[in-house]
Amino acid sequence: MSTSQLPWPSAALEPAGWLGVQRLLARCLELHASGALPATLLLVGAPGLGREALALELAAALICRREGGAGCACGSCERVRRGIHPDLEIVAVLPDKKDISIEQARRVVDSVAQHPYEGMRRVYIVDSCQTPPLNSEAGSALLKTLEEPPSQAVFLLLASNPARVLPTIVSRTVQLRVPPPSREEMTAVVAAAQGCTPERAEELLVAADGDAELILRTGADDLPAALAGLEQLLAAALAGDGLAILRTAVLLRQAPGGIALATSVLLKLTGEAGDERAESFLDADAALLAAENRRAILHLDTESVVVGALAQAARRGSRG
Repeated sequence: MSTSQLPWPSAALEPAGWLGVQRLLARCLELHASGALPATLLLVGAPGLGREALALELAAALICRREGGAGCACGSCERVRRGIHPDLEIVAVLPDKKDISIEQARRVVDSVAQHPYEGMRRVYIVDSCQTPPLNSEAGSALLKTLEEPPSQAVFLLLASNPARVLPTIVSRTVQLRVPPPSREEMTAVVAAAQGCTPERAEELLVAADGDAELILRTGADDLPAALAGLEQLLAAALAGDGLAILRTAVLLRQAPGGIALATSVLLKLTGEAGDERAESFLDADAALLAAENRRAILHLDTESVVVGALAQAARRGSRG
């Protein structure tokens, strides 16, 4: 049976076979065997590029009563990989919500003292522990539990940027950085996510300048054309073209992962520009990233924050 209740697409499990992920998993299991594995781990890496696969494989091994280790194919481990084992809880943003709520955090705190239903221990995976989507109230509610979880509980917290994780949470974790994939591994996961051939996946990676995370976030099969059009719009917007600023904002609002697309294009333009122009592109990139953080925290409209960020960057560029 292939039924899955995971909050991630099946392509997110592809990295379970990557060499870097397997090595890190083996090291975690060595620590576990010696009784030295920390009870609260912060797994740092880009979404879909290893952190989810590592978390699930580690959870499966920790829960498994057979102690089958990495790659165990017993019924327990297979149910963990499908997200349906009773001793695994994945804390993620609910479909109709924008963040991980304090109610979800309180349910974790209330359940963490329970003995495992079937396995050796209970494992909690928090996706993602950045703020947002883990709001500050929910994060604060988890602090004591993360610092001193019961002996039968392990917490695996996922994040792409530890700087966006509450410092009080970071201080209670041991960070493990998931190794970046090889080009061949990136091609395979992009092909799996997009349902395309390896050749097409390689074309998308070339268009995205090797940024597999961008492709996974946007899911845009027409990515090369989208990036080319956005490159022209951003160049005009930062030259002070008001219409280009508005058109860019509309495009980024409509496109999945729009601001991520823009920041990728700006970094590409930076590498191709002369010193003065490069500074303008970098300034715009920083302004958009700050605007995206503000939008996520305050739940603002994408179009308005993009217009503000690009207009500000264009003004600074004209003064320079």
